[in-house]
Amino acid sequence: MPGRKYEDGEDVMGRWPGSSLYYEVRVVSFDDADQLYTVRYKDGTELELRESDIKKFNDYNIGKRNGEPEGLLRPVIHHRVTQAKNEEEIERSEKVLRYSLPPKREEIVPKEVLEEKVVEREPVAVSAKQLEFGGTIGTFLMMLSMPPALFYLLTKCQQQDPDNLFFVPRIQFTSLWDPAVLGFYILWLILHALIYMLPIGKVADGVLLANGKRLPYRINGFMALLLTSASVAVMRYYKINLLYVYEHYLQFVASATLISILLSIYLYARSLRTPEEDLSAAGNTGTLIYKFFMGRELNPRIGSFDLKYFFELRPGLIGWTLINFIMLLAEMHIQKRDVPSVSMILVNSLQLLYVAHALWNEESALTCMDIVHDGFGFMLAFGNLVWVPFVYSLQAFYLVNHPMDVSWPMATAIVALNMLGYFIFFSANNQKYAFRKSPDDPKLAYLKTILTLSGKKLLVSGWWGFVRHPNYLGDLIMAWTWCLPCGFTHILPYFYGIFLTGLLIHREIRDETLCRMKYGPDWDKYCERVPYRIIPYIY
Repeated sequence: MPGRKYEDGEDVMGRWPGSSLYYEVRVVSFDDADQLYTVRYKDGTELELRESDIKKFNDYNIGKRNGEPEGLLRPVIHHRVTQAKNEEEIERSEKVLRYSLPPKREEIVPKEVLEEKVVEREPVAVSAKQLEFGGTIGTFLMMLSMPPALFYLLTKCQQQDPDNLFFVPRIQFTSLWDPAVLGFYILWLILHALIYMLPIGKVADGVLLANGKRLPYRINGFMALLLTSASVAVMRYYKINLLYVYEHYLQFVASATLISILLSIYLYARSLRTPEEDLSAAGNTGTLIYKFFMGRELNPRIGSFDLKYFFELRPGLIGWTLINFIMLLAEMHIQKRDVPSVSMILVNSLQLLYVAHALWNEESALTCMDIVHDGFGFMLAFGNLVWVPFVYSLQAFYLVNHPMDVSWPMATAIVALNMLGYFIFFSANNQKYAFRKSPDDPKLAYLKTILTLSGKKLLVSGWWGFVRHPNYLGDLIMAWTWCLPCGFTHILPYFYGIFLTGLLIHREIRDETLCRMKYGPDWDKYCERVPYRIIPYIY
C-alpha cells in the first residue's frame, strides 16, 4: 500500500468536494487503511480527502493579495481563464468564485475578476465514517438474509393456506440445483447482451462524473423489450412450454442468485486494479465486506460494454414482465380458466406499462442515483438479477394459487389511481431530466429556481416545488395499486409495497445527505421553500 505524501500540520491546498476549487487547508491526520487525509479548513471545518484532491503550495502562484488576511478562504484559479466581457459575466464569475464555506467577512471582488471554467462534478464521499446500511454489520446481514427471505416469500405464496407466517416451509437445497435451468438462465443473459450490443438506437452521453468524464450509453432498451415480446409470441405459436419456468421457478431463482454472487466476486476482483479516480463514493470506505456490498468501481466496462447499465435495465427488468406473463399462463392452467382473471390482467397490464415506459424513456435513467453515484457490487448485482424480477412479480406469482375476483368498479378505481401515480412519476422524471439536460431551455423558463453557489440551479416549482421527490410519490402510488388486485385476505402480496416504501424513504435520506454535502447552505434554503420530502403535509 503506498505511503503518505503529506505530513501532519503541513499547509496544503485541498479541493472542495463537488467543485474544482482549491482552498488553503492544514493536514490533521492520515488514515493508512483507507488512504484518506483529514484536513482542516481555515474556518475549522474538517473533511476527509483523497491524495488526488490535495496539492502542494508550490503548485500554484499564491500568497497575500491586496493585503488579504491569510485566514480568508479563497479559490485558486488553475484552469485556462478568459477576460470577463460584461457585467453579466462578472456577476456570474463572482457567484462561481464564491463557492466555498461562508466567509468570515464579505469578500470584495474587483471588477477585473477573471472567469474560471469550473468543471461540474457530482458529489463524492468525503468521510469514511458515513457508512450506509449500517456499515459492515448491516451490509453483511443484508447479504446473509436477502436470499433466504426471497425463498421464504415464494414458498409461502405456493402454499394453499399461507396464513401462518411463522411457519417456515422446508426446502431441499439439493433440489434447487438444476444444470439445465442454469443453462437457460445464462442463455437469457447472453441473448440480452447481444441485443444490447446491436448498433441500433442512439448513443447518449451520461452525466459529468467526478473524474471529469462523460460516458456514452447505447439506448435500445425498448427495442430489447419488443424483441423479447416477439420471441415469446413465436414460442407460443410453436407451442413451446413456457410453463417450464413456473414448474422450475425456485431453481431459476437459485440460478440467478448464483450468477449474481459470481458477478459480485468478479466485480470486486477487477476493481482492485481500477484507478482511484474511477472508484465510487464507497470505493475507499469501510471494510472489505462493505465495499463488496456497495461496489468499488463506479462504471465497470468491458470495452464499450457497460456492465452496471446493462444489468440495471435489461435482463431483470424485462425478465419481470416475462415472469408476469408466464404466471398468467400458469393461473389459466392450474385454475382451469379459459381466460385470465381480471386481477391477473390488471397486474400484468399495469406493470408492463411501467416497464415499457421506463425503457421508452431509458435515457432519463442516466441521471438516477444507481448510475451516477452507486458502485457496482452485490447490492446492485443481486438487486437487479434476483430481487427485481422475482420480488416485483410477487403479486402475479401469488395469484396463481390464490385467485381473486375483482369487480369492474374496483378495477376501474385501481386503474384510475394507478394512472394518477403514473402521471406524477413520469412527468416529474421528464421534468427533472429536461432541466438537468438544458437548464436554460426557453421552454423551461416558467420554472422557478434557486441559484446555488456552485453555479447550479435547484427547481422550486412544477412537481419539484410540490415535494422534494415527486417521482417517489408517483412510484409509491403505483406500487400499492399493483397490490390491490390481490385483495385483502393476506399480507404476502403487499410485501412489494412495504418494501418499496422503506427503500424509497432510505434512498431519499441518502439523496438528502449527498445534496446537503454538495450545496451546503443553499440546500437548507431549498428545504425551506419545499418542506415536504415525499408525501405532502405528511412526510
